[in-house]
Amino acid sequence: MLKLTGNLEQKVMEVLWNSERPMRPAEVQMRMADKLAYTTVMTMLQRLYKKGVLDRQKDGNAYRYSPKQTKDEYAESALSKMYKGVLNAYGTLAISHFVETIKHDPQHRKLLKKFLSENAD
Repeated sequence: MLKLTGNLEQKVMEVLWNSERPMRPAEVQMRMADKLAYTTVMTMLQRLYKKGVLDRQKDGNAYRYSPKQTKDEYAESALSKMYKGVLNAYGTLAISHFVETIKHDPQHRKLLKKFLSENAD
């Protein structure tokens, strides 16, 4: 899986995406496979909130955190920004490398042809 955030951020986001309700830092910490310190989890949640990825609501002395977007919505947004950045920086080289990367996989070639024909001007 492509990680669109840092490794620890990705793990925290996976826990939140798999939850049906907003979670306190201690709840996130308990559900993580890696045994991280509470302060580490809390720092990750605060960073993700400051980046605009999470919502939070006050619950007593703590906050409950929840994702602003579904996993698919987040991936679509992050990939779009990444692709635009790569294309703006590298233009033709980025496109030619992309084609070179997928040309040996018949399924990827077929998908590319399908997407291009569906989105033709």
